[in-house]
Amino acid sequence: MKLSDIIEKIEARIPKYWAEDWDNPGLAVGRSASDITRIAAALDATADNVEKAAALGCGMLVTHHPVIFRPVSSVTDAGIAGRALLAAAEKKLAVYSVHTNWDCSPEGVNYSLALLLGIRSPRPLVPAQNGAWGLGASGGLPASLSCAAFLNTLHERWGLNDFTFYGDAGREIRQISLGGGACQDLWRNALEEGADCFITADVSYHVREEALAAGLNIVSADHGEMERASLPALAEVLKEETGLEVLLLKETKCANLHWNQNLI
Repeated sequence: MKLSDIIEKIEARIPKYWAEDWDNPGLAVGRSASDITRIAAALDATADNVEKAAALGCGMLVTHHPVIFRPVSSVTDAGIAGRALLAAAEKKLAVYSVHTNWDCSPEGVNYSLALLLGIRSPRPLVPAQNGAWGLGASGGLPASLSCAAFLNTLHERWGLNDFTFYGDAGREIRQISLGGGACQDLWRNALEEGADCFITADVSYHVREEALAAGLNIVSADHGEMERASLPALAEVLKEETGLEVLLLKETKCANLHWNQNLI
């Protein structure tokens, strides 16, 4: 299948106009007339992932994070992005990303994270105004869980190893709000939803203290680990749209189990 045809199918399902204005999803490297027979999917377009994809016979690497966020003045091997771009060009591997348009898709990061937790009929924490589903997700678990059981569920169903719980360890958890990636500013939306706990990544000290003072439990997760849990859903979308084999690359995760539960 031509690369241009694959991109057309992807963007019919995950439109680029769903992305935030500051974002840069889409094709970063590739010739539109290239023939693609196999696709690889990963969180990031690193030189290592490019090498893995090429070694597996893939002609295209689809990632969540764009390899280029801002205009570049040169492409060299001095940085992570440059090494990835050079490797992709040398291997004739197309690199394409679905970033915030996948975050707010009705089957994307936040929706799939909610389903993995067992949330019934999840709804967006912030509904979209452009035809997408929205940011974050909110809803109830099938039954209340103790704090320990809930944290174990995050580990088992999302594959989280590096995350920190802050709040009341004695409070049972049933109503959940989440924001895949760095969504700490949505904590007030979570509070309005009546969430027992808000899960996101990269939570800063002052935001955490504000949320705790308002009575909201917080889980601050590793950014990559949290979003990586949605990649099987993305791979399935790619398979359905293209009919091609899609390989989910094995990426390095946090080596140590770091359930740092600062129970206040």
